Amino acid sequence: MVGRRAGFRKTIAAGAAVLALTVGLSGCFGPDLSDRAHDIGGVLSTKPGVEDVRTVYQNGFDSGRLLAHTVTMSTDATHNQAVEVAATFDQETGSEFDRYDQELTLVISHQVIEMRDSTSSDIMEERTPHLLALASELSADRIEWDQQSEQNPFDDSLRLTAVQSGPFRTLSVVRAELGSESFELRTKAPSRAEWMVAFPYSEQAQNRQETAISPILGQTDEIRIEDDQVSSYRVEVHDGPAAVGQLREKIERIDTVNPQPWDFHWNLTTGPNSQWNPGWVNVGGCDYGEEPDSQSASSAQTLEDQLRALYDTCQ
Repeated sequence: MVGRRAGFRKTIAAGAAVLALTVGLSGCFGPDLSDRAHDIGGVLSTKPGVEDVRTVYQNGFDSGRLLAHTVTMSTDATHNQAVEVAATFDQETGSEFDRYDQELTLVISHQVIEMRDSTSSDIMEERTPHLLALASELSADRIEWDQQSEQNPFDDSLRLTAVQSGPFRTLSVVRAELGSESFELRTKAPSRAEWMVAFPYSEQAQNRQETAISPILGQTDEIRIEDDQVSSYRVEVHDGPAAVGQLREKIERIDTVNPQPWDFHWNLTTGPNSQWNPGWVNVGGCDYGEEPDSQSASSAQTLEDQLRALYDTCQ
């Protein structure tokens, strides 16, 4: 039924909208709580260190239910003041918003801390100090925490954007701050590789994998780690006589620290337009599911056949 955006500034009386946008939606769920949503924004705007507050409220069949506030802190705001804003958000969002997705975004200098909660469990105050600590330690531009409901098949997740430290230091810092919890970490390392790591993730496993993976990170596109082992690894290499040796080196380095079967994917780049020829081997296993017909060039298919003969167990 209603979707609204509004902003508050401390120089304006609390509750006064700086900007409002109303979007007509087809139908709504339950009562329209847009006024209460904007009242919460007004309360947040009175907190010390707050410079600006913007509110998003949605309640419709198309949009779903969402209560979101983006709070811009002043340049001299402290972490304690940011935590107080998060605590106030928890206190103000009562049971009437229990069936809403709730979002709180804190903009502090050049960093953005975004928290989403689908559980209505008042997580903002508890999460904020941890995420602020990660932002400070890793100099990340953006940190996002997504808390999923039990009905959702996806795990809670932590996403780090534009992290300045290397991937293994990032993993150590996250473990020190949140490591006993169950969640998926997603981060893109300065080397360009995207990491997806299921926590808890042990220091012992990280040490083994760091020794194996560090020398081959340069051509890595994606790394997925689950249950303390690499479950999927994706690289990009240029086609040519050296390609098979480069791929074998990567497979064998990772396989030395992987007790269970795992997937190794690659893209061979060829031609002036860097055409991709994908390949895949289930190392130590024979699980390819319903694999689509290969569209690779004949040389790339020969390479895939060769590596599968060496490393999977289908023969």
